[in-house]
Amino acid sequence: MHDDGFLRELVAMKDEMGVVSLYVTAGPRVDPGIRPAWEIRLRDELAAIRAQVSAWPERIRRFTVLEHLDALEPEIDRLVDPSEPGIGRALFAPVCSEEIQRTSLQIPFGTYAVLESTAYVRPMLTAMATSAPAGVAVVRRDGVRLIDYRYGKAEEVHRSAYDLDSDDWREMRGPARAGTDQRSSVHRDLFRRRAEENLVRHLYAIAPEITGRVDALGWEDVLLVGDPRLTSALAGALRPLDPVRVDKVVPDGPAADVVNRIVEELVTVRVRRDAELVQRAVDTTLSGGRAVLGAAQTLAVLNEGRVGRLLVDENGHWHGGRGPDGFLYPADQVPQGVVTTDEPDLGERMIERALESRAEVTIVHAHAAGALAPYGGVGALLRW
Repeated sequence: MHDDGFLRELVAMKDEMGVVSLYVTAGPRVDPGIRPAWEIRLRDELAAIRAQVSAWPERIRRFTVLEHLDALEPEIDRLVDPSEPGIGRALFAPVCSEEIQRTSLQIPFGTYAVLESTAYVRPMLTAMATSAPAGVAVVRRDGVRLIDYRYGKAEEVHRSAYDLDSDDWREMRGPARAGTDQRSSVHRDLFRRRAEENLVRHLYAIAPEITGRVDALGWEDVLLVGDPRLTSALAGALRPLDPVRVDKVVPDGPAADVVNRIVEELVTVRVRRDAELVQRAVDTTLSGGRAVLGAAQTLAVLNEGRVGRLLVDENGHWHGGRGPDGFLYPADQVPQGVVTTDEPDLGERMIERALESRAEVTIVHAHAAGALAPYGGVGALLRW
């Protein structure tokens, strides 16, 4: 399962000789005799790693890593095999062990080949942020359908049918007795009103099913999709939960087709959620509360293990250093007398440190990161 526990397992993968981290976004191979562009890009990045390692002066280390890369070739072939499952695929392999961690999702990862002392996790988090777990309730007059959507995969988890045609309703809908048009009109109005009341009762009855799955399935967002009158009624039944209403009627097709029809709304919901978190961090910091903004301040509280949630602009890049005690510092704010090891990808180190301390990490959508820009694109909400 791709959750915080899975990510913490990845950052716990360490090897002084190096951990090979490979990411690829796979597509179909049109011509069996021609390598697709995405495979060529990964092979080129691997060739660059080989060239870098070949220039190392330490013979034993150089030989060990190159031998490990050679041994990984069957796994790399499998990673780029179009017949394997997953759009986004990743592989993590420490040099000095036989451990290999593979994973795949139905979302793009990009293409990366990295050799560092720890597993490289930022592409994984960035991809997962694009389709965080969400509940989609499709509301129709014949019932409610619940879809679990996460990391590019949609699955129906519950369907509640609403049967209007009960014995009582059949009696009201039977042949009208002789009478005036006015009596017939009153009869129809009464039927419609009672039908609407019964439907609303059904929506209130299904509400606990939805709220119960929010925690059980870890939904970050809940979207109600359907006729505005129905989504409004269900939203009222779900209070104090604050679902997002998508007032459009979608066909009752496969779960994936339903989600494909609300892709723009899912992106909008993510941007809104990220923007609210960023604004909360800004407001809390400016009021002297438990939050910080800026790389220096964020690194200080990461070093102390005080971060509850790290906020990182998805397009942010930071450079810094690591002190002998493991503390991280921005490049221009190293304490006097402290000798640091260069950290060209300080963003990865911040994410790693946050996960190690069991903090949550939010990769902030570019359209939601505006309020973080004056502070270098990084901040944190604190535990204490």
